[in-house]
Amino acid sequence: METFKGYLFDIYHSEQKIYLWLRSLEGELRLFSDEFLPTIYIDAPQNILQKLVKRFYELDALAEIPTFVEKQLFYENRTVSVLKLVISKPQLLPKITQKLFYLYGKYDIYHSDIEITTGYMVEKEIYPLAYLEVSYETKNALNQIKNIQCFTNITDLDYEIPNFRTVSLYLEKSHRIPLGNNTLIVETHSDKYKLPTNDSKNLIQKLNQIFIKHDPDIVLTAYGDQILFPYLFKTSQDNQLTTEFDRDKTSTIRRSIQTQGTSFNTYGTIVFRAPSYPLFGRWHIDSKNGFVYKEADLMGIIELARISRLPIQKMARASTGKALTYIEVDVALRMNYLVPWQKSALEAPKTALDLLNADKGGLVFQADIQNGFVLENVAQLDFSQMYPNVMVTHNISPETINCLCCQDDFEIERVPSLGYRICKKRNGVVSLALAHIIERRTHYKKQIKDKNIINKHYIEQKQSSLKWMLVTSFGYLGYRNAKFGKLESHEAVTAFGREKLLMAKEIAENHGYNLVHAITDCIFIQKKDKSPINEKNLLEICETIKQKTKITMDVEGIFSWLSFPPSTQDKKMPVANRYMGRFISGHFKGRGIAIRRKDYPRYIKAAQDEMIRWMCQFETIAEMQSREEEILEIFKKFDTPLSKGEVHWKDLLILRSTSQDPEGYSVDAPSAVAVKDLLEMGIHVQAGEKIRYLVVNKKSERKGERYKTEERIETKNQTNILIYDKNHYRKLLLSSFKEIWISIATFNNFNELISDEPLLPFQF
Repeated sequence: METFKGYLFDIYHSEQKIYLWLRSLEGELRLFSDEFLPTIYIDAPQNILQKLVKRFYELDALAEIPTFVEKQLFYENRTVSVLKLVISKPQLLPKITQKLFYLYGKYDIYHSDIEITTGYMVEKEIYPLAYLEVSYETKNALNQIKNIQCFTNITDLDYEIPNFRTVSLYLEKSHRIPLGNNTLIVETHSDKYKLPTNDSKNLIQKLNQIFIKHDPDIVLTAYGDQILFPYLFKTSQDNQLTTEFDRDKTSTIRRSIQTQGTSFNTYGTIVFRAPSYPLFGRWHIDSKNGFVYKEADLMGIIELARISRLPIQKMARASTGKALTYIEVDVALRMNYLVPWQKSALEAPKTALDLLNADKGGLVFQADIQNGFVLENVAQLDFSQMYPNVMVTHNISPETINCLCCQDDFEIERVPSLGYRICKKRNGVVSLALAHIIERRTHYKKQIKDKNIINKHYIEQKQSSLKWMLVTSFGYLGYRNAKFGKLESHEAVTAFGREKLLMAKEIAENHGYNLVHAITDCIFIQKKDKSPINEKNLLEICETIKQKTKITMDVEGIFSWLSFPPSTQDKKMPVANRYMGRFISGHFKGRGIAIRRKDYPRYIKAAQDEMIRWMCQFETIAEMQSREEEILEIFKKFDTPLSKGEVHWKDLLILRSTSQDPEGYSVDAPSAVAVKDLLEMGIHVQAGEKIRYLVVNKKSERKGERYKTEERIETKNQTNILIYDKNHYRKLLLSSFKEIWISIATFNNFNELISDEPLLPFQF
């Protein structure tokens, strides 16, 4: 037997084998294989169990004789005897769960939908990028593992990762333009290649040469899952060409080419997910087909993959909710719980009055505008990760709310205003899982503030990924398909949140402050005499709030000025989640305005950004008002090229998400016209996909002349200067200016700014 040490770089399964790629400290990559037989547990009447076992034997899917074992039920907290089945053909496992369930009727099945590679890593106590030593024997050109030892710990907060070689692939034009008329850009650390796509055989040969020369560990693409790899793999299959995209040349991996993605509805939004094309022995990360990479980059994916035991490429395409579920699964398995296949905790029956009392959500105080929409000397105090901390502090988890084991105990903690019981005999799976995530994020946030720490951008990526997981954690408690979810636990969190926000408000008022605004987990306060605020005094308030609520409250900042832009629907009312202001440090913070929105053109956002940077020079409203002509000049600087038609069309593209497939649209809204235009070009856009279009003539009677899609323009090879609807974009620019300046302006008629008259309003 030989040994090899290295980081667990890649892991996947094929039939009965698990394949592992290890990368040594010197950079050598080596492939190993291991056997793994997943185990499932079934609780059912005797007659159903007999049918199930008989069917498993017919499929030759059992590795050993079924036996009964004692396990703990997650919700009921009692021990039951369940049938243990060791599956000899792991590839059958995904089919077994649903087919047998519908074939034989209702019964309880456990552990059946745990990812096979994750189940293997749980059993071996390893995880992605763990540092391992494997003992192995070489048979039939395969390195077969006999033993694995892990030298690192999954709970480590500071860890090393190897340096990886990266190659980037993206298309020069829109990904929807057929590859025969496009150009593939390939970038490495040292070279950049432009490969025409009109000759598919030559394209694959050139890519093979690049992969052999640079031997990348990571292939970073834009639309690689949706467009590039389906095309490349299909072409290679059709022409019987070998490719160098995978490092693994030994396993029996077979790809079925799929171009159709999936569209699904989540929280009222249609989301599109492209098919998945992982590579074997390399990482393929599609920057356009994964939430975590967009928000937290590569280190964010690595951080979540490590603690959830999801392989890197799966994590790159998964939601933070899926990662959280697997962390909870890991906790549940260590507590000897049976992990259910489906969510089994149904909402308890409630009267209409109970529903009214329970289903309130977060507490919001409308902004106080009796002294105007823009205020000076306002402080913002934020609860640190309020909802996750509520779950940890008060032991809130699906199995701990209204548990059966404490129903006769009258001294246990109860949820404020709802009266739900909270178990005191066991720690909740969700609260235990979140405790470690909170610990990790707190550690990284401290490191970011430490002046001696280098590579802070990597630490920022790690804490950002955890932030989004913590944001997800609350929603998953009430999510209908969550494995560890229960609506009463979701309601309990918001009930505690409302109580703690009210406590914070009262404490601030007792210290001589007025509440200006509050939303869910933060409060905006101002001294009663509106004088400047001392940070030391705020820290005392935060400490008092922490002692009373048991949750840390931090000073987010002190605003020298803070604006609550009025609603476009009602000019006398502000919007709860829209505000902007300048901290006394000179930094800006804004929510809900144009620069924070994805559907505004680049040009308009750049204009608002420059105006805001100008505003942040000034500490007072009076200073800004006294130099109002300067911000009007900035507006004019951006308006003039717009009015002359000199702005590049790409800077004016509007981004929208489609809400349905092309045939589903009945009203000729901009998105509908754009989607149908693409359909005429032979491009079918699925619900949830992003489209970009230019407003050419919004008032045209002909639909096709109102909007032009990015693909239509690029296909026609338009020049840099393209005719667009000047009036529409000037109005858009004006609205972005108006929302940040209307509360400060010394004039009322903003429309004069884009009139054909040469006089500006401030001259009247």
